[in-house]
Amino acid sequence: MAVELLTDLPKRRLFTALGLCAGLWLREPLSLSPYSVWLISVPLVFWCAAPFHRGLRRSLRRQRADSDMLISVSILAAFLYTTAASFIPESLPEPVRAPVFGTLAFLVFMPYFGRWLESWLTARSGEAVWKLTRRIPAAARILRAGAAVMVPCSEVGVGARVRVDPGEQVPLDGEVVEGVSRVDESLWTGIADPVEKSAGSRLLGGSVNKSGPLTVTVTGSGPMMALSRVVDSVRRGLEGKTPGFGLADRIAAGYVPAVVMISVVAALFWSWKGLDRRGAQAFAAFCFVLIAATPWAIGFAAPAAIAAGLRRARQLGIRIRNPSVLQHAPRPDVIVVDKTGVLTKGSPELAEVTCFYPWKEEELLQMVLAAGERSGHPYADALQRRLAGKSPALAVDSVETYPGNGVKAMMGGRLVLVGTLPWLEEYYGVEPDEKTVRLFSRRPDPLLAVAVDARLAGILEFNDPLRPEAAEQVRALKDMGIEVVLASGDREATVRHIAAQVGIAAFHAEAIEEEKVAIVTALQAAGKRVAMVGEGFLDAPALSHADLGIAFESGPRDSEGGAVLYKYAPGIDLAAEAADLVVSRRDLGSFLEAIRLTTRIHRLIRENLSWAFVPQVLLLPLAAGAFVSDFGVWFHPSYAAGVGLCSTLVIAVNSFRRLRE
Repeated sequence: MAVELLTDLPKRRLFTALGLCAGLWLREPLSLSPYSVWLISVPLVFWCAAPFHRGLRRSLRRQRADSDMLISVSILAAFLYTTAASFIPESLPEPVRAPVFGTLAFLVFMPYFGRWLESWLTARSGEAVWKLTRRIPAAARILRAGAAVMVPCSEVGVGARVRVDPGEQVPLDGEVVEGVSRVDESLWTGIADPVEKSAGSRLLGGSVNKSGPLTVTVTGSGPMMALSRVVDSVRRGLEGKTPGFGLADRIAAGYVPAVVMISVVAALFWSWKGLDRRGAQAFAAFCFVLIAATPWAIGFAAPAAIAAGLRRARQLGIRIRNPSVLQHAPRPDVIVVDKTGVLTKGSPELAEVTCFYPWKEEELLQMVLAAGERSGHPYADALQRRLAGKSPALAVDSVETYPGNGVKAMMGGRLVLVGTLPWLEEYYGVEPDEKTVRLFSRRPDPLLAVAVDARLAGILEFNDPLRPEAAEQVRALKDMGIEVVLASGDREATVRHIAAQVGIAAFHAEAIEEEKVAIVTALQAAGKRVAMVGEGFLDAPALSHADLGIAFESGPRDSEGGAVLYKYAPGIDLAAEAADLVVSRRDLGSFLEAIRLTTRIHRLIRENLSWAFVPQVLLLPLAAGAFVSDFGVWFHPSYAAGVGLCSTLVIAVNSFRRLRE
């Protein structure tokens, strides 16, 4: 099977095949005897082409034909005929007694080189899991009887105490019990500014301790560790995305049995109606049909389209991270998008402040800004503008960020919470009165609740302006037959309001990473092809599970989408690693371009496959001997080689011409 074969094509085998093929092609200038050339062909057929023969065995076990089976059978037929022509030429029909070494060389090398080229183009598609796995620490410094001992993380259980020194990765999920330090949580939040941690603070494995030593009680290890769960989810998504059969294999599933039937019928016909030496004519017809039927250019159909697509994508500001998906992801039926930065400008403005006794607006905003500035919260920029550039006057002892929920900070011995109202209620016992909950639950704009020492101090209402082109772009996607689904972590009232403004019927509110994976898999279970748009580490699982994952290019947002809201971490963008495509602009227009491009590439691959198969099909009557009796025209395998070379040239020219239009 083609997809499995990609990892079985080392350069050594490729260059050996090239050297052996050169010996077959140069047999006459080198004055090699047929026996010497035959000896050269043996390792070419049985070692260099071994991956195709293994594909043949797999196909027979699975009882399903594919492109490997077709190539293997053709190579063996050409070798069998060449062996007969080399050792017992008198047993073959006189017009076609010459060995077909040159054709045999082309038959092995062309599909082989095309498959190697495809593997080279798609080699990066598995890097996401590798890079994620690298972020899981291998060992932890566990504290035993006052001494620190390095042990494998797999042997550390919940409740154990570990020490994390400055510069080290946090090995496991845990809670700080001793020490104060600043910790880089950019792996989880995408924000490079370190966050202060002290006793009681939560730590997630994979974060990096930046300053002081910390003693941590383990709360999650092994498969229960948050990072392990994300890695496992991404791995499952990528494995589920890897298709069992490509386009060429699906065509070959019906094509190969038909070709074998034609070759057998041709052999039976000439063994009964042959002009002379009926057995020889039957043998020649059987081999010639199998040789002629092989689409010599099959190995170049997908690589040529992918290479042209990569070139065109660079011109459009699109990075194709996983080229193999282009063969198996035609236009999606559904695209799942977030709200912030996609439908909205991503530059929120503080619209209204509601304070509860005894707090006043300025001191409330100073507290929120102090907590948000240290955590890198995206609303901090809006607060800074509201306070006319003033720096927070309050001293912050520690800050802890909870992605998707809010921020917890200690200021002068007071616990300050800034986040969603349900989060404050569920985890910190903040109890707003019923009237307040009813009033603010109806507001369509994003809200942040502020609590001091578990008492509600105020509510901030933000307005993130809608992109002027968002509604038009949603309509354009609908006109293409693509349903748009909005999945956002915001409140239901906010998400419903935005969905109504841009014309989206299906939406999901308060959707964090697990819910987004569930949304994608539910749509797939309904038989739909799903494209997912996301960013950040926690979107990686949903991106990997989608049929087509699209991520944003990492880096600060420009003035077109608002002020710079995040200071991005300089390390790898794990959402981009798990995505199939990475777009540079943060709007639906870039997704439209990406989807149009992938649709064109998919269509071009199908077109190229027709150029590979159809000319060979037209040769089948000649190969079967249809013109021998009436016109005395015999088929020669070199005809198939010539047609295959022409098909390859047409495919290359067609690929770059079509995607340049």
